[in-house]
Amino acid sequence: MYVPLIFAPFLPIPATVNLFLVLGCICVGSAAIQIVSPIYNDWLAEMIPANSRGWFFSRRNAMQAGVGAIASFAGGFILDSFSQAGRDREGFAVIFGLGVVFAIISQFYFNRMTEMERENPIRTNLREGIRAMGTPFRDREFRRTLTFLFVFVFASGFAGNLFGAYAFESLKMSMTALQFTAICHAVGNIASIRLWGFLGDKYGNKPVLAILTVGIATTPLPWIFCRPGDDLFNAAILGIGHILAGICWGGISVCQFNILLATAKDDDRANYIGAGMALQAFVGALSPLLGAILMSALRPMVGVMPAYHWIFIVTMVIRALTLLFLQPVKEHGSTSIRGTLHELSRISPSGIKAMRTMTRTDDEFQREEAIATAGHSRFDIARDEVIKALHDPSPRVRRQASASLANLGGAGAVEGLLHILREHPDLVEEEAIEALGRLGDESAVSVLGKYLKSPRPLARRAAARAIGQIGGIEGAELLRHAAAAKDDPDLRRAALQGLRFQEYREASAEIADALLDPLPSVRVAAAEAVSEMELDGAAPYLRRGLELYYDEAGSELAYALGCVGNESDIPLILAEAQRGVSMITRRRCLLGVARLLDVEHEVYRLLLLEGMARDTAMMQMFGAKLRRDRKLREAVEAHARDDDAKALGMLKDRSPEFAMMAAGPCNELFIVAACAAIKK
Repeated sequence: MYVPLIFAPFLPIPATVNLFLVLGCICVGSAAIQIVSPIYNDWLAEMIPANSRGWFFSRRNAMQAGVGAIASFAGGFILDSFSQAGRDREGFAVIFGLGVVFAIISQFYFNRMTEMERENPIRTNLREGIRAMGTPFRDREFRRTLTFLFVFVFASGFAGNLFGAYAFESLKMSMTALQFTAICHAVGNIASIRLWGFLGDKYGNKPVLAILTVGIATTPLPWIFCRPGDDLFNAAILGIGHILAGICWGGISVCQFNILLATAKDDDRANYIGAGMALQAFVGALSPLLGAILMSALRPMVGVMPAYHWIFIVTMVIRALTLLFLQPVKEHGSTSIRGTLHELSRISPSGIKAMRTMTRTDDEFQREEAIATAGHSRFDIARDEVIKALHDPSPRVRRQASASLANLGGAGAVEGLLHILREHPDLVEEEAIEALGRLGDESAVSVLGKYLKSPRPLARRAAARAIGQIGGIEGAELLRHAAAAKDDPDLRRAALQGLRFQEYREASAEIADALLDPLPSVRVAAAEAVSEMELDGAAPYLRRGLELYYDEAGSELAYALGCVGNESDIPLILAEAQRGVSMITRRRCLLGVARLLDVEHEVYRLLLLEGMARDTAMMQMFGAKLRRDRKLREAVEAHARDDDAKALGMLKDRSPEFAMMAAGPCNELFIVAACAAIKK
């Protein structure tokens, strides 16, 4: 239907008739395109998986934008060349003639495309087919999509070709300068369209459309700042504006169509696509007409150039309002707009570089480093690529992928790790087990429970720690059983730590029994659990453990006894403090005594200080009481002379507890006694 347009400028007919001839050809050609588009797009949707449509259409649209920009620039250059020679009609004829030639070439390649058989063809008669056209409009969920598309297309096309008219009429721009802006638009489009396709596949089309709608609401703004007759300035400001516009419209071109596909019913997709495209075509024709009518009304009221500016301002406002109509649209599987913005806010140059490396490098060390960077920077967009790396042939890459997923979390991370644990048990690394623990999903407990019996000690310990981090009754019972395994001290220790982390008091018997384990590390883990959960029934076991074993674990048992014992246990705790071979173990015992006397916080604070700083803090703590209590003052003076035995002796008559401390003096014990004296 473009063939008549080649000859239209030369026909010896009135201009009005010629205009109607052109309009008629365009209408028939557009109708032919609209008839075929739903079928063609349904064909594409049938061939392309739903989670790859963004990938496909972004690349297709990038090709269209690039070729279209080159063709438009070439057409503008040809038309300017003919216009300068005073042969405008020949210039238009050449351009339309070239268009027809390329259309024939396109048809040749279209004919070579392979046909697809529909699995479930819909056979219907004409009456049923006409009635079926109304089905999309009766679908409540799809009507929300149609309403959004109505408003969005109306807002997008309201200014219509008035940008071009403004460029020629008010700004006096040449065709070449105007086509330069089209090149800039294409540059922005091509540079970003793959990213938008990726984001659409990852987060859904709805949140990406919401972000892009804000962007396109600002695209008419640069036109308002242009200056008439200044092609260089206008090309610069419009060039930058059109690069940004190309970035936004590139994503719109992908997501606007894909949200139509995503919300259409699969079994009647062609009909739904047809309804959506028909609506868009209708609104696309109506909207610029209304914009032109408003422009005609404004011209005599405010002047030509201000009238264009008002059209651009109205366009920006309408485009911004389309967000209100996008909100009700329901796209299955899409991320919320807020969630998408939150994840996109973490985009960083290092994250983008890491993701490009992940997808392009064939060097395992570079791939490992890129995955580590994505995890450390919490680059959520790379999550899917990291999940894929769990199946990498390189063990070091798999280990790093597991560790990074613990930081990234999110949809698919737990299931990806569980798949490895279920399907590839011999390849499971401790990092995968530990990652599940950090992610904290209770669905992983049953699978992790099987690894408590793994032949590999490292896997058993990692599983116990992970279950402890996740929590829940099921996991706690698994750890309770593991804590009783006397033949596996490493697993027992890890299980005790997990029970402590969960504060699972039902396992008090298993924890108390572990206080008598021959291995010091097991006793330490059990004692820590007793002190944190304050398991009173464990006191006899703690006393027995202190009597049986003399090693570094004793200090932790002594502290635990301070948490659950009574004042009569002070001599036993101090005996352990005197046996202590290090400052750490001695101070731990002293904190146990302080816990019994209810001064642990004060003692802990003073133990962190040294020299004059500690003396000053003690004097501030004693305050007026030091002036009133002569014996306490004399004891402090003795302590200042490093005579702690005498200092403790001066306080022994205050109560039996002080007498016990005086009977078993050790370094820094006076701090405990002094703090207790202040409280009594």
